[in-house]
Amino acid sequence: MPISYRIDLRQNVIWTTVTGILTDCEILEHKQKILKDPDFRPGMRELSDVRKVERLDITSEGVQRFVAQDADDTLLHRNHRIAIVAQEDVVFGMARMYAMMTENNLGDVMVFRDMKDAIAWLGIEEQE
Repeated sequence: MPISYRIDLRQNVIWTTVTGILTDCEILEHKQKILKDPDFRPGMRELSDVRKVERLDITSEGVQRFVAQDADDTLLHRNHRIAIVAQEDVVFGMARMYAMMTENNLGDVMVFRDMKDAIAWLGIEEQE
């Protein structure tokens, strides 16, 4: 699976890293895995680093399923902030589309090209 994450309880943040080829199924599995993690808490911030994604195998139906999953889990995402860092135009554009489609379900989703900007927006310290 090209998605890995680490929960930093001290900063109340989920550090997610995505590499390689990304599919609909992998994103849905990742969302479910985080919510089942015993360290997950509502209101956590998440930094999702997708700068090393080589290819997106994401469909419009998949994005609709991500948004539907977010709607189902709205109570768990109260005050949740997600910063997505993408450099490739296609990945950046897909992340922006997701952010716009889920704005009623998640607290805040912003897409950045620069890691330092994303970290500053989340109000966290750089990963150790």
